Amino acid sequence: MNYNASIRGKRQRIVTVLDIGTSKVCCLVGKTTVLPDWAEGGGEAVQFDVLGFGHTRAEGLKAGMVTHLDTAEQCIRAAVDAAERMAGVVVEDVHLSVTAGRLKSDSFSAGVGLPSGSVREDDVQRLLAGGRQYAARDRRTVIHALPTNFRLDDNGGIAEPRGMCGERLSVDLHTVTADEAATRNLMLCVERCHLGVANLVAAPYASALSVVTPDEAKLGVANIDFGAGTTTLSVIADGHFLHADAIALGGNGVTIDIARTLGAPVEHAERLKTLHGSAFATLSDEREIITYPCVSGIAQGNIHQITKAQLACVIRPRVEEILDLMRHRLAASGFPAEVAQHLVLTGGGSQLTGLVELASNMFGRPARLGRPRVMTGLPQAAAAPDFSAAIGLLLHWARGDEKLGTETGQRFLRTGTGYFARVGEWFMDNF
Repeated sequence: MNYNASIRGKRQRIVTVLDIGTSKVCCLVGKTTVLPDWAEGGGEAVQFDVLGFGHTRAEGLKAGMVTHLDTAEQCIRAAVDAAERMAGVVVEDVHLSVTAGRLKSDSFSAGVGLPSGSVREDDVQRLLAGGRQYAARDRRTVIHALPTNFRLDDNGGIAEPRGMCGERLSVDLHTVTADEAATRNLMLCVERCHLGVANLVAAPYASALSVVTPDEAKLGVANIDFGAGTTTLSVIADGHFLHADAIALGGNGVTIDIARTLGAPVEHAERLKTLHGSAFATLSDEREIITYPCVSGIAQGNIHQITKAQLACVIRPRVEEILDLMRHRLAASGFPAEVAQHLVLTGGGSQLTGLVELASNMFGRPARLGRPRVMTGLPQAAAAPDFSAAIGLLLHWARGDEKLGTETGQRFLRTGTGYFARVGEWFMDNF
């Protein structure tokens, strides 16, 4: 079934997404805009008008994981309330990004016999449900179970098998899972705000949806999202989302390095990084002097100085460490180099001067800075790489399986005093 086609038959819908990160909580409220049939050839069938936007500084969260339930709840309430007031709507449920829980990608094949001699809808659903059930072992929550290739008997490369004849249907699945406890606590925190969780989306996938072009998705691209507490990786090739990974190290690590090395307050270290930070030092940087205060209590009131070149020398080792970890994670994924011929860098940390050039040198392939897709009504403040994942959540809902692929079927998850059950159990009940 064509998911976009099913949307065209409906009235306009209001969709709310929530991106919970280490440094900020962002909420977007969008209204679907369905294009006429004659316009389909020029772009996507479903687009969004952004009605509401709210974001607040994140507290009670670390690397996308809840560390203090009450504090995190207050941050989520503030972001959602701001978006509701701007949009003039009451939000009931949200599509939620997931970064925590040791995201893990798996690829495997599953098969099922065809007693009727042709592929029926229940055959496809039975096959996909079995694959999801297998992925949910070891107390893992299945976030995505994406078919990348169907096979009928010995014939592969089938995109849509329904209605075709054969004796056995097989599928290659890419699944993304996370630790059950981390996702459960994240959902519980959202539900304490009297919000339902309509869907979970891996943050690396959401980021890629907002910054990767169709040509890049076809030829092969690796997307690296530099967040405050985490850096995530996603690989897309042949129009399919093939791999996801994440490390609990991001821009905050650079800030702490600056604060510790210079003895500066953390907020001033962040300001130094944002305004003057660079991955490379130039000759002119040797002559540019930057002033900063020292940590209160050490020599309060004193002003220290550092050159811009010296600041770059503090920043570069941590940035190289993050890029090196991502390079090794990409190599460990098992994909040949040609699968990810290009790099796209996004996220708040990607705006560091010289980072794109450093990444290109370290990975040995072209790299560019990825900015999220422009949407009608989107405030200028939300058009920066910091908000790639939030915008990608809207695109995930709209695009279905047509281009980069999304989950097959929708599910509603609840925790706490609701009906939380492991995703694997849900699949078992519906198998």
